[in-house]
Amino acid sequence: MKNKLQISCNRQNLKNVREFIARSLDGTKLSGVEINSLVLAVDEVCANVIIHSNKCNENEKLEVFTELKENEVIFEVIDNGRGYDLRKHEAPNLKEIVKSKRKGGVGLLLVQKIMDEIDFIPYNKGHIIRLIKHI
Repeated sequence: MKNKLQISCNRQNLKNVREFIARSLDGTKLSGVEINSLVLAVDEVCANVIIHSNKCNENEKLEVFTELKENEVIFEVIDNGRGYDLRKHEAPNLKEIVKSKRKGGVGLLLVQKIMDEIDFIPYNKGHIIRLIKHI
């Protein structure tokens, strides 16, 4: 089963993304902890797309798809922003982040730890970020 959500690129809409992902996973064999982890991962990707790729431009749209299969869950985040290839992201120095008391900077590391596969696909004028979790 495939579900879709479309939002404008405003950080306030991230709540809608989290609720959409949680609803999409409701009734699956995933535990509450696993569902929360997946919600966190998709939320982080969407936040990065909204903030960094689309500069919080509410005229830009973001689409989120979920697809439930027997052995995996697929999430796709589609937008027309300038893009960022998650596969090329270098892990932050956690000691430096803690030492400097800096907020942020570890979200993509969490996504990489939570998801089993991350694909970055050029699409029309934008890109698709595909996240896959084997279940």
